[in-house]
Amino acid sequence: MRQAVLRGWSHGVILILMILAACPLSPVPCPTARAEELKIGYVNMAKVFDGYAKTQASDAALEKKGKQKEAELKGRVEELRKMRQSLELLSAEARESKAREIEERADELQRFRTNTARDLRHERDGVAKGLLEEIQRVLQDYAKANGFSLILDGQAMVYGQDAYDVTDEVLAALNGRAKGAP
Repeated sequence: MRQAVLRGWSHGVILILMILAACPLSPVPCPTARAEELKIGYVNMAKVFDGYAKTQASDAALEKKGKQKEAELKGRVEELRKMRQSLELLSAEARESKAREIEERADELQRFRTNTARDLRHERDGVAKGLLEEIQRVLQDYAKANGFSLILDGQAMVYGQDAYDVTDEVLAALNGRAKGAP
């Protein structure tokens, strides 16, 4: 029985060796032959996103918009502060009415603050989504034009040799395309 198992096992080993030996003659690519055809690279998506000219332009525009909203908020806060100071000079009846108005203004100010932050966040997220889609398209075009089988996100890798890093090339292609765009 033991000899039958060993004989069956040895036949299996011989069969595998024969398949591997015939692999180079096969019209179907073998795993080793296929690996030689692969061209692999990786890209640091954070560096590409941050270095993209359109990202920098949108960041500057959003920052400007944020500063405008902040200035508007400061104006409203100052107005509320002045209203609170004037409260002390009023009669008791007028003070009660003015206190309600101040409370409403404070609530309005809080809503403005919350809505502004939310709106800016939504706008930033929408712009980032559009930019990432654009980066993805350029990355795919770059990969096809340069014969890459696979380009990985470098942030998801544990290690990659610098020779396979195409971040700077992709960033140059992206910014070159952005300069040519209207």
